[in-house]
Amino acid sequence: MLPKNPPKPIIDVRPPLTKKPNHFPPPEQKNSEPKTGFRFKFYLKIGGLTAAVLLIINIALAGHQARLSLQIIKTEILTLKTAVPNFQTNEISSSLAAINKAIKEAIKGGNRSGLLYFSSFFGPVPQAVENTNFLSEVAVNLSKDLDYLQKHGVELFTNGKGNELLAILERIKNNLTLAGKTNQELKIQSFQLGSIANEFASFYAPIQFNLYRAKEFTEAILELLKKPEEQHLLLIFQNPSEMRPAGGFIGSFGDLTFRQGNFQELKIDDIYNADRQLNLNLIPPRELQNITKKWGARDANWFFDFPSSAKKVIAFLENSELYSKTGVQFNGAIAINTDVLQSILEIVGPIELPAYQQTIGPKNFLAILQYEVEAGRDKKPGENPKRILSALAPLLLEKISSLSETQKNALAAKIKEHAAQKDLMIYFKDWKLQNVLEQINLAGDIFALPKTFNGDYLAVVNSNIGGGKSDAFVNEHLALKSQITPAGKILNELLITRVHNGEKEKDWWYRATNKNYLKILVPEKTKLTFLNNNDPFPEPKKWDYSGEYEYDADLAFIEKTALFNKQFQSWIGQESGKTFFGSWFNVPAGKTKTLKIIYENEKPLAIQDGFRYEFVFEKQSGVDNSLEYSIRAPAGYLWKESGKEVFEYGTQQPLSREIIKLTLVKKTITKTKKPKSPGRKGFLGE
Repeated sequence: MLPKNPPKPIIDVRPPLTKKPNHFPPPEQKNSEPKTGFRFKFYLKIGGLTAAVLLIINIALAGHQARLSLQIIKTEILTLKTAVPNFQTNEISSSLAAINKAIKEAIKGGNRSGLLYFSSFFGPVPQAVENTNFLSEVAVNLSKDLDYLQKHGVELFTNGKGNELLAILERIKNNLTLAGKTNQELKIQSFQLGSIANEFASFYAPIQFNLYRAKEFTEAILELLKKPEEQHLLLIFQNPSEMRPAGGFIGSFGDLTFRQGNFQELKIDDIYNADRQLNLNLIPPRELQNITKKWGARDANWFFDFPSSAKKVIAFLENSELYSKTGVQFNGAIAINTDVLQSILEIVGPIELPAYQQTIGPKNFLAILQYEVEAGRDKKPGENPKRILSALAPLLLEKISSLSETQKNALAAKIKEHAAQKDLMIYFKDWKLQNVLEQINLAGDIFALPKTFNGDYLAVVNSNIGGGKSDAFVNEHLALKSQITPAGKILNELLITRVHNGEKEKDWWYRATNKNYLKILVPEKTKLTFLNNNDPFPEPKKWDYSGEYEYDADLAFIEKTALFNKQFQSWIGQESGKTFFGSWFNVPAGKTKTLKIIYENEKPLAIQDGFRYEFVFEKQSGVDNSLEYSIRAPAGYLWKESGKEVFEYGTQQPLSREIIKLTLVKKTITKTKKPKSPGRKGFLGE
């Protein structure tokens, strides 16, 4: 059951600001009729001199306050630059309030001294200052609303407070509109504001890096939540104990329904239930044909690019009679790895499941669920072995909605960490929503290399096919050594070391040999020159695919590009704008194996002083790995960032996307002067 206690009402959140009229007095209207004569010119000079003197005096009087205000603004901007990327809403609100106060103090000082009055003769300075002040107030209100949503959004959504949720989103949309208009005016006026405008712009950019898209995103969310019909969002539960390209194996899924901003229901089901009712007969990927004849939703996250996998999973489910009979269409999908659920349990505490005589906690969560699915009481014909998740879900939601403010902040921080590791990925069919998700690295999309890209790319993608749940005990270390030749070639040596620590586990599915189909994604036009310690390809199963079976167009496009290299026992093909090398790399329990691969780019780099180089590494969702990277500069060059010929980088926990930007600089050759010959000594030296 969901909690009955309603959340506290919204307090101290004002309605959207409306643009205020300018409060500065207009300049005195001058007579436009021309006057001539010595007396007029004399008085004009005296008047101009008097105005100039008064202006200088007023600037001096207001200068001290202006300097203080500017210093406060600069200090708070430094705080904002840290707080904004980390979504620290309390710090954002506090800093914006301080900036707002400093701007008001500067305006008061200008009004008292008359500076703003005199400056109005020379351009729209007062209007620019007023716009800056107004923009700060809008940003403060936006921050308050976002902070409130972070703390109470789940409560509003799950406790029948959809109207309140929609009202906050409407206010955010309206304030984004106001911020966009005011920012446009400030762009025109900013050259009149001097240093204050420059400093304010430097804080405004990271907060409103793309107002237009933020507004579009909010409008699209509102449009979706406001619909009177029941809406569906797919939850994909991925189990990294059995790896697949987009994350773990999809053993179960959830159908989350909502209407007009209110949560309706969450139905959790076994993925095999949907696949049994699937009306499509599609040939599965080549590597999966040894374990299944027919491709289904359970194996549809076959693409490293999560949006591609999400589309495929949704398409399979919508074609299953489980949903096609009622015409259910999913608006999008959220992939959730088991690590996320484990972190939630760390915060909400243990959950009692009397029907299973179990208490679920963060330490035993995965083991209990895995046992119930593989050999538990529901592992019977006609039963749903994932029923334990259905029992757990409403209790978990209830606990989340009743968290304290401290716990909510801790949960938000944990979710942010998991998103950075690709344990949480989101896809929406609406391109307005999807664009923003890609911008903030929540989409799990593969990095698109621009045509002008100068550098290197790497992604190592594992797929456990018939290897039980052994990935739960496999660690992976990646060591890439690169060298740029004087001719601009990039020579790469990649070592992939995998350790299987499951040999002492009680359950067979953890002790099973990790049967791993490995894909290495690199830039296009990359040549494989060496590969060893991989395993031979298993003998393919011969299925009869005549009749109603057909190829999926997206899968066929990838497989048709692939050519088998007998020398290296590897497929070489194209996927998502990258070249891939595909090989089997199996590790028995208790063993350690290292695969070595050497490759080089076929398109040389244009090496020169100041040349900018990029290395992009993308992590696979759910994999426990570490990264070690080094690159040697071509002869005669150093890396600016290290001051050496070799730049090195390493991390025990790579982010979803690591981008390293480097600059080549020519070595400076210092000529040593030859010592002068002492020559013939004179008589004084004799």
